[in-house]
Amino acid sequence: MAHSYLAGFNSSVWNAFLVLSPFGIGMYIFIFVKLRRSKQRFHFFDAKHNLDSRLKEEGGEFADHWSHYESLAKLAITLSAGAVAYLINTIANQKPPFIPFSQKLTDVAPIVVGFFGASILFLIMFLLWMAFWYEDYCHHAEHNSYRAWKYALSVSLGLMGYISFVFGFGWLGANLFQ
Repeated sequence: MAHSYLAGFNSSVWNAFLVLSPFGIGMYIFIFVKLRRSKQRFHFFDAKHNLDSRLKEEGGEFADHWSHYESLAKLAITLSAGAVAYLINTIANQKPPFIPFSQKLTDVAPIVVGFFGASILFLIMFLLWMAFWYEDYCHHAEHNSYRAWKYALSVSLGLMGYISFVFGFGWLGANLFQ
């Protein structure tokens, strides 16, 4: 019972990664090339380590930024996990005869679970990646260990987590309410 021209495409969790891959790869390349053109080979986590006196005067430590990143990531992870649980519970508790809404939900659930799963994966990877490289950064006297490629990957992982989250709800809405 296909209700959408994407019905066959919606049938796999892995198709979410096919949709997301061009965005992630494009984002990484864009950020990396932008940094390379600006001759910026590394980033400072803490503003107090910057060479620019205006940024240095701000002082500031990464902990302030980290708390914002962590809070937003935890919110998106929690909402994504809740959406996956809701979808699975709703589908598991369906009884025949199926109403059209239930059938649409069943048809679109695999790819939407893929989007929410990708969101959880990317955001956890983002948090782990940032924590790992901040520790490495703190143990280098020159504070130059956070290279451009690491920064580009960090930004890409975080943004892909949020894009996956938005795609999950967008894809669900577009397929359920068409």
